[in-house]
Amino acid sequence: MKNLLFGLAVLTALIFTSCGPSMKITGNWMNNDVMGKGKFQKVFIYGILPNEGSRQSLEDALAKAAEMEGIHAVKSYEVFGPNFPKQSTTDEEIIAKIKEVGCDAVFTTALVDVQSETRYVPGSTMYAPYPAYGYYGSFGGYYSHSAYIYEPGYYTEDQTYFLESNLYDTENGEIVWSVQSEAYNPTNASNASRQYAALLFDKLKREGLAHHTK
Repeated sequence: MKNLLFGLAVLTALIFTSCGPSMKITGNWMNNDVMGKGKFQKVFIYGILPNEGSRQSLEDALAKAAEMEGIHAVKSYEVFGPNFPKQSTTDEEIIAKIKEVGCDAVFTTALVDVQSETRYVPGSTMYAPYPAYGYYGSFGGYYSHSAYIYEPGYYTEDQTYFLESNLYDTENGEIVWSVQSEAYNPTNASNASRQYAALLFDKLKREGLAHHTK
C-alpha cells in the first residue's frame, strides 16, 4: 500500500512539473521589407548541432512543420549526408547545391550555448489515510492505518539550451528573420524538436513569413 501511495505521489509531482513551460522565444528580428509577403515556397533546413541524431530529429521536425504549412522542405542531411558540414565543402559549393535543389530560402538552427545550474529540491511528506473500512473506531486504529510517505530531498542539475534560428533568402543571401529561444531541461531530442518546430512556425505564421497554400 505504501509503495502504491508513494508511486502516486511521485507521478503527481511529475505531471505538475511537466506542465510548466520548457521552451520559449526570448527575442526576434525581422526584415520589414518582406513582412507579410509569405513568398518562400521551398526551404532548405539546416540544423547546426554537435550530435548527429539530434540534428536529424530537429531537421525532421522542422521539415514536417513546414510541409504542414504548404512549404516544401529539403533536409541538409539528405542532401549532404551525415558528415555535413565536417567534410571539406566550400560555401560556394553549399550555396550552389541549395539552389540546385530549388530552395529559395535557407532556415538554420544552431545551438549557441548550454548553461547548467545545480539546485536542491527539498524533501516532502505526503499524508494519505487508509480507506475507511471500519478501522477508525478509535484513535489507535486511525493512527496505525494512516500512511506518511517521506520523499527525501536531493540535488539536481538543470540545463538551459540557447538556440538561434535564422531564415535567409537564397536569391541575395540576406537574412530575413532571426529568433532566439531557450529550452529548459528538454526530455529528449525528438520531443524537444517537435516542440521547437511548433513554437517557431507559430511565430512565423503570426509574422506573415509562413502561409498555408494547400
